[in-house]
Amino acid sequence: MPPQPAYILHSRPFRDTSLILELLTPDYGRIACIAKGARRDKQRRQRALQPFAPLLVTLLGRHDLKTLGPVESAGQPLWLKGRAVYAGLYANELLVRLLPEGESHPLVFSAYQRLLTQLARLTGEERGEQGAVLEWPLRCFELHLLQALGSCPELDFSPLDNGPIRAESIYRLTMEEGFAPVHLPAGAVPRGNDFSGAHLLILSAWLFAGDENGVEEGAGTLEHRAEVLVAAKRLCRLILDPLLGSRPLKSRELFRQVYGAS
Repeated sequence: MPPQPAYILHSRPFRDTSLILELLTPDYGRIACIAKGARRDKQRRQRALQPFAPLLVTLLGRHDLKTLGPVESAGQPLWLKGRAVYAGLYANELLVRLLPEGESHPLVFSAYQRLLTQLARLTGEERGEQGAVLEWPLRCFELHLLQALGSCPELDFSPLDNGPIRAESIYRLTMEEGFAPVHLPAGAVPRGNDFSGAHLLILSAWLFAGDENGVEEGAGTLEHRAEVLVAAKRLCRLILDPLLGSRPLKSRELFRQVYGAS
C-alpha cells in the first residue's frame, strides 16, 4: 500500500510489546494494523501513536491485519480540551462501531478532519447557550457519517409526496420510507419521530454547508437554533440507536460520569 493519511481511532495491547490500532484513512476507510514493539518503545514510537494527530502511515503485508510500517507526522496534533475530548472520543467510537472495514470513505475522512479542527478551537468548557458551538459540529459529523453509510434519509424530500419538504409542514420519520407528511393537533410540538419541515430543511442545508457558520445564519434566532439542535440530536439518535444495538457507547457513559449529561 502507498503511504496513507491516517488518524488513530482506537488502540489495544497485543502480546507483550505491541498494539493493535484501528486507523481511519481516506482510501481504505477503517483498517486495523499491528504496531510491533510500540509498547516497548514508549519514548518515540508510542508517543507518535496518539489519537487526534494527523499521520502519514505505511501499511505492510497481504493479510487482513496489516503491519504498521514507517509513520510520519502529517501536521500538528490537535489538542482537544474538556468536553471536546469526549466529543472526539465519541466520534472515534462511532467510526469503529459503524464504519465497515476496508471500504473507501474519503468524505467521512474529510468530515472527521473538519470535526477535529472545529473541536480544537473550543475551550472545552462551553455549556448552556455556548454549548451550541460543540453541538453543531458533532451533529454535522453524525449526519455526514449516516449519509455515507446510506442510513440517513433525504432531509429535503418526501418520497410519499414525491416532492420537496415544505417548511410549514410536519413529517414523520419511517426507516422504510423516509419522511412522510402528518397532521398534528394545533399547537402540538413535534416529538419522537415527528419533525418540523423547517428544521429538516436547515439540517439539509447544514450537510451541504460543511460548517456550522452557514447554518447558523439560516437558523435565525438563538432560540430557533437551539430548537434545530434538539431536533438534530433526536434525529441522529433515532437512526444511530438501531445501528449501534444494545451495547452502550463507552464514550457516552464516560461523559455522563464526568459531566452528568446525556
